[in-house]
Amino acid sequence: MAISGGEQDDESDYEAFLHIVHLSDMHYRDESGASDLRMERGARKISGYLQRCGAQRLSEWMLRKWHQGTAGQDSTAHERLCTFLTQFADNPQFAGVETWLLDTGDLSSLGDLGSLQNAVACLKEYQDILGASKLLTLYGNHDAWPGKFPLRASRKELHAHRTQVRSTKLFPPSWPMMPLSIAIPHCQSRLLLQGVSSVIDDRWLNARALGRVGIDPNWLPAREGVHQMRKLAADAEQRWHADGRTRDFRILAVHHPIHYPPPRPAWTMHMKNDADVADALAAFGQKGRGKLAHLVLSGHTHETYPAWGELPAQVAAHLYPPLAAGQVQLVAGSQAQATYTEGGKLKKREQALPQEFQILTFFAAPRNAHRQLVIERRVVRRTNNNGPYDLMKAADGEVEAITLSY
Repeated sequence: MAISGGEQDDESDYEAFLHIVHLSDMHYRDESGASDLRMERGARKISGYLQRCGAQRLSEWMLRKWHQGTAGQDSTAHERLCTFLTQFADNPQFAGVETWLLDTGDLSSLGDLGSLQNAVACLKEYQDILGASKLLTLYGNHDAWPGKFPLRASRKELHAHRTQVRSTKLFPPSWPMMPLSIAIPHCQSRLLLQGVSSVIDDRWLNARALGRVGIDPNWLPAREGVHQMRKLAADAEQRWHADGRTRDFRILAVHHPIHYPPPRPAWTMHMKNDADVADALAAFGQKGRGKLAHLVLSGHTHETYPAWGELPAQVAAHLYPPLAAGQVQLVAGSQAQATYTEGGKLKKREQALPQEFQILTFFAAPRNAHRQLVIERRVVRRTNNNGPYDLMKAADGEVEAITLSY
């Protein structure tokens, strides 16, 4: 690895100063807890009607979509993940570097409190195994379900659920949250990780898995809530360095990707105001202290993005619209959700969805005048819901890495 521009440093000069273990979309489901049987019967009734009308493929697609969306965690994933994290923590190659654990939401499938509590207990165990100094947990759209499909919930049920979740310590009590912070070696800059909420506590919009980064709490009128992006910018200004020149490297964690991996769905899944959020992140750069976020970390799609092996080495080599040039969107897959199978078997030539997450390692060089970091990305995968989690490895042994300026 070499920092572009000016004198180059040998790879041995680079100093790893932070691991971020990025999990997402656990979809824990307490089988002794909530179950939306009425919606299940309704889905099967519609599927049967479509079959009788001759729409066999549409019938199968609709039923599979419902069942996969509400499927819980793989029952063997937790133990296997604990084994992998223990091996990672004990590996001398990765030792001696501060570690943060980040989960970008959808801890549960149905949002019931029992499932959320069990999911957080899993995260606490992962944190202990890793010896992670910090844990940041985001709220996902499934976590806003009141134990049932939101379209079937009343306003009273939605309000009771969001009030209950806000009163617990499972998630930060307000958004945006104060940043996690660590010094970048060999300079005065710091790496900052902040989170915002993209969840919409609304029966119609959440039924379509849509997101929005707006007012917090999102159910309040604009004049009563906190505008998350404005607050994010104001907080960043308050942390400016006194010398007027030093910049920080900023990471934004949000459940819904700002840059949705193409193709972006038109009716479901996306962040409704993604362009506005991207504009706010880029506009901050006009103040001369860098962008409000150089790196965006998300979940939600259940697929690693960019796909393993496709991470560009230089940010200039790729754009992530509506994000501006110089910004990167990374998405973690679902680390534990089981793959739905009708009758317990996959169809011929069908494969289970991979269970995967990513580990990001941040490096700084002694001559850091160009304000650049190198980030290594290691994708960890468990294929076909079977066997151990393992690092994906290129044939030549090279690790994916990208250089970002700030």
